[in-house]
Amino acid sequence: MSFYRTLGLTLAGASIFVTGGAMAQEAATAPIADASSWTGHIDVVNRYILRGITDTYGPSKPGLGNAGADAPESDKAALQWGADWTHPSGFYAGYWASTVNYSYKRLGQSYYDRSITDFQSDKSIENDFYGGYTGKIGDFGYTVGMTGYVYINGKDANALETKLGVSYGDFALNAQTLLNDVVWGNKGDTYWTLNYTKPLPYDITLNASLGYYTYKKEGKFLGTVDTASGTACAAGESFNVSACVAGNAPSGSGFRHLIVGITQPIGKTGLTWGLQGLIGGENRFAVHQSSKVTASLSYGF
Repeated sequence: MSFYRTLGLTLAGASIFVTGGAMAQEAATAPIADASSWTGHIDVVNRYILRGITDTYGPSKPGLGNAGADAPESDKAALQWGADWTHPSGFYAGYWASTVNYSYKRLGQSYYDRSITDFQSDKSIENDFYGGYTGKIGDFGYTVGMTGYVYINGKDANALETKLGVSYGDFALNAQTLLNDVVWGNKGDTYWTLNYTKPLPYDITLNASLGYYTYKKEGKFLGTVDTASGTACAAGESFNVSACVAGNAPSGSGFRHLIVGITQPIGKTGLTWGLQGLIGGENRFAVHQSSKVTASLSYGF
């Protein structure tokens, strides 16, 4: 995959607007209700930015853009939807999906067939299936879960990711670790988020997310080795989509984003509007990302 997700979503009945990936599960713990419950949502966002990557996943700027299967996931308005289930015991499960403005199928094929230059046909739909358990020990909450990423029109993009999280008061700390090499990440990559959620007057909810990544520098698709030939890139080059290109070397870790946003229901219509500002960090090649403002409109049911 490539990486930017701006999420307008509902988790366990709580409206959340987070940029960060996948991630309907990026809130650390789901509140435990008195009875099992279902909630759903349909959202429109002005762009889909995954985990702070606004410009490029590659080792240099400018990036290839959506026409070349590069960040963000969608540089146009994206439709997103999903549903969540929670049980009083602490178990939860959910589904989240989004349109993507390029093809992971064509991107995956390009690693083996260098004649592919069209990434705008067979555009992908991302599907995230997640579940786990949440509980409390004294004043602390915890969650253990897993997410499966499945792409309609995808190749070498489906993945599994574990999730561990703790929370205290309005703060939640999560770690999500990738379990296999894919075109958008390397096995062992871990996405760390420190999230803050605070109700404000007039039914406004403040959400903030500080994101950080630790990376495995070399994988099957990302690093300094040409996937098709198996040969190492020249000194000063890194592999990007279908070629070794000059730019930064892979990084072991880096700050990804600082996001601050608000959401507010629109009367009793079932609609919720959201606005957030993103301060960009760096991608896996330590290339700095631009800051952006994003907006969403969501319908919950």
